[in-house]
Amino acid sequence: MNDSNEENRNNKDKDKEPKSHFWIPDNEVDTVDYYPTSRPQPRDIDHYEHGTALAKGIEQIKNLHSKIKTPISDKLVIFKVELDENDTVDARGDYEKLFLQNNLRINSIKKSNTAIVSTTPSELEKLNEKLEKYTGKSGKSHNFFQYIKSISAYTPDEKLSDSLMNSDQFQDVQITLVPNLDESVYEKMIDYISNSITSNNGELLDNIILQNNTPVIRALVPSSGLKLLSDQEIILGIGRTPFFGTEIEGGGPTEIDLNDVKVEFLRDPRELPIVCILDDGVIFPQSLQDCIAGRYRSEDLVFASAAYHGTRVASRAIFGDDIDVQIRNKRLVPKVRIIDAAISDGIHPIDETTLIKRIRHAVDSIKEQAQIFCLAMNQQTPLSGETISNLAFELDSLTKKYEEYNIQFVIPTGNHKLWSAHSSLDHIIDDDSSRMATPSEAFYGLTVGSISRDEHPDSFSGKNELSPFSRIGYGFAGSAKPDLVYPGGNVYMKEKKGYISANSAAYVINNQGKLCQDFGTSFSAPLAAQELALLTEAIPDKDLKIAKALLLHHAQTPHIDNYNESQDSRELHSKLYGKGIGNYLNAKDSYRSRATYIRKGKMSRLSKQRVRFYMPSTIAEYSNRKTSVVKVSVTCICFPPIDQSMGYEYLRAYVDTSLHKINSNNTMITDNPGGKEGRYTWHHIHHFNRFISSFNPGDWQIWLQLYTKPEMLNDAEIEYVLILSIEDLTANDIDVHGGISVETESRFEILSEVQIEDNNYNDDDF
Repeated sequence: MNDSNEENRNNKDKDKEPKSHFWIPDNEVDTVDYYPTSRPQPRDIDHYEHGTALAKGIEQIKNLHSKIKTPISDKLVIFKVELDENDTVDARGDYEKLFLQNNLRINSIKKSNTAIVSTTPSELEKLNEKLEKYTGKSGKSHNFFQYIKSISAYTPDEKLSDSLMNSDQFQDVQITLVPNLDESVYEKMIDYISNSITSNNGELLDNIILQNNTPVIRALVPSSGLKLLSDQEIILGIGRTPFFGTEIEGGGPTEIDLNDVKVEFLRDPRELPIVCILDDGVIFPQSLQDCIAGRYRSEDLVFASAAYHGTRVASRAIFGDDIDVQIRNKRLVPKVRIIDAAISDGIHPIDETTLIKRIRHAVDSIKEQAQIFCLAMNQQTPLSGETISNLAFELDSLTKKYEEYNIQFVIPTGNHKLWSAHSSLDHIIDDDSSRMATPSEAFYGLTVGSISRDEHPDSFSGKNELSPFSRIGYGFAGSAKPDLVYPGGNVYMKEKKGYISANSAAYVINNQGKLCQDFGTSFSAPLAAQELALLTEAIPDKDLKIAKALLLHHAQTPHIDNYNESQDSRELHSKLYGKGIGNYLNAKDSYRSRATYIRKGKMSRLSKQRVRFYMPSTIAEYSNRKTSVVKVSVTCICFPPIDQSMGYEYLRAYVDTSLHKINSNNTMITDNPGGKEGRYTWHHIHHFNRFISSFNPGDWQIWLQLYTKPEMLNDAEIEYVLILSIEDLTANDIDVHGGISVETESRFEILSEVQIEDNNYNDDDF
């Protein structure tokens, strides 16, 4: 599908009268009982040889455990259990029983097949006795051992991050204790470890309890102390303390005063939606003061907030990407208001523990006044490791914790400087250092990359192409990140100097009240925050989850023709652009030739759902052609629990989404992309398009099935939002929307007339 044709068609549709989306009510959904079965296949192994190897592992664990005495040594043993490479520790069925029936608590999953477990010394002896019977009876007794590849100690080398190895100086480190232990254990061991740190010339700096109750201790530790700490069974990992800061990348020569620029609110400013800017403060001239809905300042900030970065981010959220055009026209039109939440002084980097605490307090104070929180801070290094970062986990956990307030974090992918060293955009993309930076991997955050809004002859990036500095996906555990892209500037090198492309700079208002040039994904994220706020306002009951799903669903895919040769190339497009360029106006309405259905529901594990939507005859009569007649797009977002301690198994449930159409023989058949493209297992967002040439009208279906991890009860319900659209690809101006309205006789309600749910949003002034 040609990009320019698709863009022209979208613009053409917008010239016509917008129409309301359709709502899929409960009576258009059938439930089907599901009776799952799971039975691992027996392994072809030498049971005696296998059992003997496992016994050596248990003996190693016992020997190491006896050498180090701590306040919990007599009550707890912590070690590692590894399954075969293709097995998953927390799968349902016999794998689940393997741990439960042997009183082995899964405390953490390092890889999908490797668990850190805990038990009592007496239970470890019982396990050893079972192993002796397994070995002596050729696997005919306690045959669950056949699924265990190895049992071994969790060694010190596995706990130290690579950056700390062979260190000969003091290090600012974060010490994470093994998760999912009793509070009494933590109380004893935090004191014990703290004393060990100080007695070995270390210094305690801070500590925090993560949302899953896991303690993290921050300390300054000499290299000799690192070895002593990593010997402790209860320590899961030790790594360098991450630091975060606001970063201003540019600042071109053009500065324009706002003295003679009129600020024009198109309605009462108190009625505008609100975006919270979590940054280093906002300083606006007097003419822009009505754009600020409230102010918050972290109590532990020692220095005054510089407002270098936050002011620029806030100006993009309020006025959008065309702020330069507005100022040159002497007329600024605010789209949203902001809450200035100063959580940084803008000068000193913030360690992760302090930043988490400040975000917690800010969100708790502001959550009733603002749903959308723009956090334009990233670590300077790309993602790595086997667990999601503490900060990303915190953002996800706060989103779940305050679900009744419907909050959403908007986060940039982060910036790199590879554009100054490489010769092409392709070379940058191929460099592993271009991968996105924490906390952009947050699953429930809206992660935003940057594109250039215009061409420049000296830049790697053309119009709507990835900006040379923008980090790319995927996210943690292969999650589909980024989510969207928005303009964030363009740069180029000339005679070994870096320049901002003036025609596609990220124009901002600085803390001196002047228009200036900048670049960075920090200035893409506020555009997404603004559009999400505007779209949320247009949804009944201001349902942010539906607004987010619509914004993702109707994102416009730039340069997709260059990436359509194979699944691999389309996946590369997703790594660069996510779902595409966010477009509030494109997402807000249906049109004559493009109708959108929406459903928000809940489902549990043992009940599949068959969701009906109608394909009208107005478009179906053009079926059986050689070229595609209709585009059917599907997006399903679900909101399951998450658990950092489970490593790559972070997501604890997902909804599988499948399209079923009526073919030209009037038979219902499955029509999904090949290779699970756009609908991967254990991804909480499924998003795909189907271009269809041959079909019949009638009730098509989306099949939904919930998959969950063992700790989730069968009757536990997971919420989801389903968006699907039908779009005319012919040149015949077909009335798809009208066909649905007439032929279904109002079976599908008009969204504007639907009450979605009770809303807890508080409109009081901050």
